[in-house]
Formats: sequence, structure tokens, C-alpha cells
Amino acid sequence: MASAFAGSQEMRPLMMPSPARIKGAPEPIPGTLMSSFLIRKTRAPCLVAACFAASSSLSLLLAQSRAQLPVPLPELPRPGINQSVMPSERSSVNSIDTSVQVSPPYASSILAPDASDTPLTLTIDEAIRRGLLYNLGAISASSQRYSADASILGSKSALLPTITGSVSENVDRVNLAAQGFDSSSLPSIGQYFPSAVGPFHYYSALAQFSQSSFDMVAIRNLMSARETGRAADFNQRDVREQIALAVAAAYLHVLTQDARVTAATSQVKYAQAIYDQAVEQKAAGAKSSIEVNRSRVQLQARQQHLIAQLGETRKQKMVLARMIGLSSDREIQLAETFQSSTPTVPALDSLYSRAMARNDVKALEAQLRSAEESRRAASAERLPSVRLSGFFGEQGPNFQSGAAVYNGTVTLNVPIFNSGQTRSDVQQADSALQDRRAALAARQEDVRFEVRSAWIDLDTASEQLKVAESNKTLAEETLQQSIDRFKLGAADSVEVAQSQDEFSAADQDYINSLYSLRLAQISLARAIGTAEHDVPSILKGVRP
Repeated sequence: MASAFAGSQEMRPLMMPSPARIKGAPEPIPGTLMSSFLIRKTRAPCLVAACFAASSSLSLLLAQSRAQLPVPLPELPRPGINQSVMPSERSSVNSIDTSVQVSPPYASSILAPDASDTPLTLTIDEAIRRGLLYNLGAISASSQRYSADASILGSKSALLPTITGSVSENVDRVNLAAQGFDSSSLPSIGQYFPSAVGPFHYYSALAQFSQSSFDMVAIRNLMSARETGRAADFNQRDVREQIALAVAAAYLHVLTQDARVTAATSQVKYAQAIYDQAVEQKAAGAKSSIEVNRSRVQLQARQQHLIAQLGETRKQKMVLARMIGLSSDREIQLAETFQSSTPTVPALDSLYSRAMARNDVKALEAQLRSAEESRRAASAERLPSVRLSGFFGEQGPNFQSGAAVYNGTVTLNVPIFNSGQTRSDVQQADSALQDRRAALAARQEDVRFEVRSAWIDLDTASEQLKVAESNKTLAEETLQQSIDRFKLGAADSVEVAQSQDEFSAADQDYINSLYSLRLAQISLARAIGTAEHDVPSILKGVRP
């Protein structure tokens, strides 16, 4: 350094820079052992013409908790599909009773920009697309992803430079006697020093910087935040699967209601034909009034059932509209139809391996890795860290006679004693790590349960649909025979009503079985993590 500043430059030891020299510079760290040199070249009338300070320090400080514990991602409620064997209301046949629970935020959506009152023919692809755009579940997942990105930026900032600027105007007067420049401290020469100097005026325009050069805690915190970001990304993809499941279930429910309306309309036509036949036979003297009344009661009962099914269909369309960003007042017609096709039940072992690659499982794996990095960050609190800092700018008595000043500092921070704070952080990180491991193991078993449950529902619904189709055909033939016998006078209205009830129950069992089959397919697609891709093909009647 002496060779670099030879000639008129002078090297002096400096223990602590005075405010007049580097006003506005960063304050030294308390407890820092600092050795530095000030190289000055004096030229009137400047107070400071050229100033350079280079320093290195070893900081022996009390370490503080700096490791960040992993923040668990809030898990949204999941749409649920429950299937159980229940006796039918209209027959002794035990059919699968299916219920779908869709709770907030998946049950709601924001209104789409293109929302209007124009009637809409809605395909399943369009319904899922709208759900992915406007459903509140998707919006909540996006917010979580943005929050995770913000956490990554915050952790990354601890490793990046921090640069600030300052401009100040200063007036100082220094009491030399208080600094030890008096007769009592310097008996021989103290009398020659004035008691105070100043006031003197100067300005400072400085740019300060600092950067962590090596900090394992900050590095591990960044790696943990990145894993949390990956978990949020997988969670967002999983939410798309759940939205596809919720929208498909609502769409399927409307399809089922349309089928029930069609069946109820057919029953009204049968009852109307029977009633008209009874009226004709009474007019001909072949039937009594009681037969006409019984036929009319049966007709009105079928009409009431049809009205109820129409009302339920309108309500289910409103439920679907609320999920996909449409107005509840908008008229919706479904483009798909109820297809009667029986899929092939896949092998269970192959489903397990596919299900373990689900996005929610990957999200928990990423959260586990995040907890592991947080555990390493807590342990790294025992390690030293290195930090760079300094400033560069200009100082002088006025703007016309200023001089460049700059400083560079390398600080080595060595943790010595922190009253067990590091141990506490490690234990908390261990606790969070154990929770993540348990959550991942539990989710993997839950996935296996979901896959097997959906596989059983699919196998059961496939077999029951075959029986329901045969039963519906037989009941329809029986009803037609009863109507023919009634026309010939060989049967009364009681036999016809009983046959019609049996056909109605068989028709409802068939619709319910087909509904359960399609819902089991959707549930299985969700269980193996392919709902968004497979659901449109399922509801179009094409086996995926």
C-alpha cells in the first residue's frame, strides 16, 4: 500500500474515523476489532481533499436466530365423492348412493368478463376451462404461488448487495478538551491546543453498499424458500385437478338430472295414455269411475314428479354456473349426453404407481425438502460468516472544492455464545421436519386408499349397470304387457299402476347406476392424478 501512495501521501494509524472525516458512512459494528489506515493528501482550502480508508475486521458477537422455519402451505378443502350401498326408494334393489361435497372455495367463482344473459351451449371442455380461469380455488392457489415467489425474493435479497445513497449538509464544532487535548492530559503541549475548534461546514454525498459474501444460513434459507416455491407450484397443479373434479361432478349431476327429466317425461306419457284409455273405456261402459280416478291419480303423481325434477335441474345448472364464472341467471344447455358404455376396469397395481406421482404428493415431498434445508440452516448458525461493506462519494466544504472519499470493509462474524438460541432453532426445525415426514407418509397411504376405493366403486358400478340395464328392459316389457291387458279389459288400473311403479324404479336405478359409474371413473382419474386430462373423455362416453 505504501508503494501505491508514494510521494506527498502520508500514512497514519486510525482507530476510529471522526465524524468530520467520513460523515454519512456506515457506523462500525460494535465489538469489532478493526485495524485500518488513513491516507491523506492535504490541499487548502479543502477540509478533506482526498481520503481513502481500507479496513478489515473480526467481529466476535452474540449470534442471533437467523434460520427461517419452513412455512406450511395452507391446504384448501378438497371436493369429496362418497359412494355407499343404500336401498332404493322405489324398489328393493340395493343401488349405489353417490354424494358429492364441494365446499368453498371450489363452490364459487368470480364473474367472467364475457358473462351475459345469452343462452349458452356448454361442453365439458369449456366448463373445465372456465373453472380453471374463474374458480376461487384457482385464484387462491395463484395467490399462494405469488406469496411463495415473494418469500424466495426475500431470501435471495439476503445474499445480494444492498446499495443506498445519502446527501447531507453538516456544521460541526468539536470540544478538544473533552477529547483529551488539554493541559491535564498533555502537560507539555496541552496548553497550545484551543479548548474547541469550529464551527466548520462541509457536505457529504455518499453511496453505501453492503453484501453478504459468505453466509451458510442465508444460503440454506434460500434453498428452503425455493423448495417451498416448488411445493406451491405442485399445489397449484393439484388445485387444477380438484377444480376439474368439482366441475366434472357438477356437470355430471346436471346430465343426470336431464336424464331423470327425460325418464319422468316418459312416465307422464305412459300415465297419460293409460288415463285416456280409461276415459274411453268408461265412456264405452267397460270401466267404472274408480278406474278413471285411479288412472288420473297416477297421472298427476307422475306430473308432480316431473315438475320436481325440472326444478332440481334448474338449480343444479345454477350450481354449475357458480363454479365456472357464469351468471346464475344465464340459461345453460349441456352439449354432452349420457352415454351408456362400460369401461374396462384397469389393474390395481398399475394405478398405485401412477398415483404416487400425483401433484399433492410431490408438493409434500418438496415441503419435506424445504424442512430439511431449514434444519441445515439452523445448524449453520454455528458457522462464521463474511460480509463486505463500504462507501464511495465526495466530501468538502462546498460543492466546488470537494474530494473523493471511499472505504471498504471485510467483516468476519464468528458466533461464540447465544444462550442456547441455536439449539432451540435446531430443535424447532427438527420438529417441523418430523411433521413433514409424517404428513408425506400419511398422504401416500391416503392416496392408496383413494385409489383402491375408487377402483372398487368402478368395479361395483360396472357390474351393477349391467344388471340395471337388464332390469329396465324387463320392467318396460312388463309395463307394456300390463297396458295391453288393460286395453283388453283383462287387467285393472291397479296392475298397470304397479307395473308403472316398477318400471319407474328400474329406470331410476339404471340412471343412478350410470351416474355412479361415470362418477367412479372421474374419482379414479382424480385418484391417479389425471382428472384434468381424462375427465372430458369420460363424460363424452369415450374410455380414456
